[in-house]
Amino acid sequence: MDLGLKNKVAVILAASSGIGKGIATVLAEEGCKIAICARDKNKLMKVADEIKGLTGTEVLAIPADVSDKSSLDIYFDEVIKTFGSVDILINNSGGPLPGKSIELNDDDYIAAFELVLMSKIRACRRVIPGMQSKSWGRIINIESTSVKSVLNNMALSNIFRSASASFAKTLSLEFGNSGIRVHTLLSGPFLTNRINELGELAAKEKNISFEEWKIEAESNTPLGRFGDPLEFGSLVAFLVSEKADYMNGTSIAIDGGVLRAIY
Repeated sequence: MDLGLKNKVAVILAASSGIGKGIATVLAEEGCKIAICARDKNKLMKVADEIKGLTGTEVLAIPADVSDKSSLDIYFDEVIKTFGSVDILINNSGGPLPGKSIELNDDDYIAAFELVLMSKIRACRRVIPGMQSKSWGRIINIESTSVKSVLNNMALSNIFRSASASFAKTLSLEFGNSGIRVHTLLSGPFLTNRINELGELAAKEKNISFEEWKIEAESNTPLGRFGDPLEFGSLVAFLVSEKADYMNGTSIAIDGGVLRAIY
């Protein structure tokens, strides 16, 4: 199926690994011009070379910390200088610290606010005017199933990912008539550095090895496995295409059926 994405400019934040990398790879395969960022320059450049080698697509890779306004602005300055405007924005970030609500301090809350919510607000400010001028744009926020079902020991994720989903819904209503479509994707367990980080903590609490934890955790999912980031990328490719033009403001779980909520 031709999704009609050839030569669309796609910005994927935090794309040096995991879900961000998976999305960037699939969009490059669909013919998008790609701009990616991450904090680790060496890792980022390696991924850019990998995607270019796999797809033949030129990848603009610029180190940036999405939680830092100045760093994010420098990144978007270069993206817009190179491509003129952005057609597709994938708002992705690392996850905030795990922990319980009142055990986390003010700095923890502020850091999560900047990372999970403000990074997306600032990125949208940079791309929406250009999308409005073309009467076309796609924005997808990458969140967690914690938006619909709170996770234990993940207070910051529960709080700020829910706020981000509300922001996305608000944008979808404000800019739908401008040809801009906005969605939130709720990630379940995928094979990423984040799942490894949380798995290590869970394994330590249970006094078992990470490998034992992984086998147990995967067996407890409805599909018996964790997701592949490329599967995430395939859903994103559909949602940012014209094939999904009548979809707007949705929150869709991609989690192998882990989320037990009906709506």
